[in-house]
This record gives sequence, structure tokens and C-alpha cells, in this order.
Amino acid sequence: MEKRLAIVTICFNDKEGLARTFASVFAQDMRDLQYVVIDGGSIDGSVQLIEAHADRIDKWTSEPDRGIYHAQNKGWYTADATFVLFLNAGDVLDAPDVIARTMPYLTDDVDIAYGDVRLSGGARAGEVKMHPERMTGGYLMKEVVAHASQFIRRSLLERHEGYDEQYRIAADYAFFAKAFWVQHARMRKVPFVVSRFDMGGLSSDPTQEQAVADERVSIQRRYAPWIWFKVYHGYAWLNRLFGR
Repeated sequence: MEKRLAIVTICFNDKEGLARTFASVFAQDMRDLQYVVIDGGSIDGSVQLIEAHADRIDKWTSEPDRGIYHAQNKGWYTADATFVLFLNAGDVLDAPDVIARTMPYLTDDVDIAYGDVRLSGGARAGEVKMHPERMTGGYLMKEVVAHASQFIRRSLLERHEGYDEQYRIAADYAFFAKAFWVQHARMRKVPFVVSRFDMGGLSSDPTQEQAVADERVSIQRRYAPWIWFKVYHGYAWLNRLFGR
């Protein structure tokens, strides 16, 4: 029987982060889920760690890939469940009962369920990022919904053909933006913190700030309604002009 939820973890040479993620997933008091691990051909002991826990992992592979989003695409494609949560190496669930509490929200009339995230690492460690009760275009023009808080219907991923790998850093934002503005995906807020988001990832790297911004603008130009794009970026231009 197809399971309701699959957790997908991708990893590349992050044994310590993977160990934290494993501990979090294995601590869940909800056992009726599938666990998929996609490793990118690590040489730091991650593969040996996976092998040591193979009896608690439903499907896993270790082979070179083309990057984060290629690995995530392999993950959801491998998964055999109605919904998918991407909990990558270093990300952890906020409490042992998170999955059990989330299951009632994964209903037939929902395409993406999302909750809040607690930031981990860096100056903002411990801070909770609150996502809105009702998703809006205004929020999406300014913010992203953390991937580790999203429970995505697998058929939606299939319809989108997964993550667009032309975006090196923000393909998860592109997926969510397309789902919201183009597909009008049915979204529901889960009213609690789902996960602790590892701020050590590529999209949180200060040296990548401009690259992230550029990709998001490209994505908004592609998917956001024309009026949203013009109004938001028009105001941003005026704010820069007057030094606000």
C-alpha cells in the first residue's frame, strides 16, 4: 500500500549533518512513513553511516549527481507516497511528534501543507520564521517558504516535472511560485513549527546573496502576475533611489 508521507534526505559529504537528520527522523513516534536517502557519492563516511542504518531506510542510493535539485528530483521520483517532505542533511524535525501531528492536515483537498521553521546556526539561531496563515502574492514577492516545512503532494511534483535545475540556488522557490501563481495549488498552513532549518546551506551563504536575489527576480518575472512584479519592483526601485 502507498504510504501517506515520504521523507527525502539528500546529502553530499555532510556526515555530521546527516547524523543529526537521522536521529530526528528515527525519533518520530509516527512509524507509518517511507524514508528515502539520496547521497551524491560522499567520501567522508556518510555512505558508511547510511549503511549502518539501512534497516531503517526504505530506499537509498549513493552516486554522483548534478547538484541539490537534481538530487531532490531523484528523491521524489524514488519515493512511493502521496506527500513528500524534503529534510536534507543538517535539517531536523522540531519535535518527536511533528509527523504524527501533521498527518491530519495531509488531506485529499491539499496540494502543499506548510508550517513554520526554527532557524538553526548563525546569528539568527533559535528564531522562528512564521509563515502566513494564508499564502499571498505579497508575501511571496518578499519571502520564501522554507523547503523543510513543506509537505508536497507527489503528483504536483510530477506535474511540474520536479525542480527546475536551471536555477542553481532557488529552484525550490521557483517550484513554490509556479505552484501558487500558475497552478493555483491548494495550500494549507500547519499551525506549528515543523523543522529546524540549517542556515549553513547554499541559499543562506552571504557570498551568494546577490545570486539568490537575481534568481528570485528571474523567477518572479516568469511566474508572478505582471502587476505584482511591476508594483513590487517599482517600489523597490523608488526605495533605493531615495535611500529608504
